[in-house]
Amino acid sequence: MTQNPAPFSLAPTEGDARPADTRRAETKRGEARRRAFLDAAREVFLSQGYVAASVNDVVRIAGGSLATLYAQFGSKEGLFLAMVEEAIQTVLAPLGEIAASHRPLREGLQAIGETFLERVVSPGATAMYRIVISEGAKFPAVVRQYQAVGPDRVRGIVRSYLEERQAAGEVAIEDFDAAATGFLDLVASTFRARAAWDPAFTMDEAQRRAHVTRAVDLFVSGVRPR
Repeated sequence: MTQNPAPFSLAPTEGDARPADTRRAETKRGEARRRAFLDAAREVFLSQGYVAASVNDVVRIAGGSLATLYAQFGSKEGLFLAMVEEAIQTVLAPLGEIAASHRPLREGLQAIGETFLERVVSPGATAMYRIVISEGAKFPAVVRQYQAVGPDRVRGIVRSYLEERQAAGEVAIEDFDAAATGFLDLVASTFRARAAWDPAFTMDEAQRRAHVTRAVDLFVSGVRPR
C-alpha cells in the first residue's frame, strides 16, 4: 500500500526570487485546486465506495489533471485519507473546545456526548463508516489509518478530559483509554450501527439528549471516587 505523501505545500523555497504577488497567486491556485479535489473526492467516494471510486472521476469533476492530484495527495489512498481527515475535523474541533473548557464532569460529558452522537449519525459520517466496514477487510492499511486520523483522536480528546477531571478529584480511573472508549461506545455504538444499515434512521435533538443523559449517568456511576 502506498505510504501517505508528505503534506502538500506551496510555500516558497529558500532563495525563491519570484515576486511575492506571483507566489501568493500560485499558493491561492494550489489551495483552490486542493479544495476542488477534496470536494469531488467526497462526492465520488461516498457515492461509489473506496474500491469502485476512480481518481479519473475525481479529476473529471474537479478539473485539473491527474498529475496535479498525485502531486498533492500521492495516491488514491492519500486522497481518501485527506478527505477523512478533513471530515473528522468537524468532530474534533467542537469536542476539543468542550474538553478545554474545564467543565464539571457531568456537564462536560453531556456536551461531549451530544456533539459526538450528532456528528456520528450524520449522513456524511454514516456513508464514510459504511465504506470502512464494507471494504476494510480488503484494505486493512486504509482502515488502520482511518482509525488513527479519526476514532483514535476522538478517544484522545475524551481521555484528556477525563485525566483533567481526575486531577480535579471528580473521577477515579485506572485505564483512561478504556474509560474513554467505553464512554464513546455507550454514547454512539448502537446508533452508529443502526444509521449504517437503516437509511431511514433519524434522531432528533431531544432523543440525543435523553440518550446521552442515560449514558452519562451509567458511566459516572462507574468512575466516581468511592
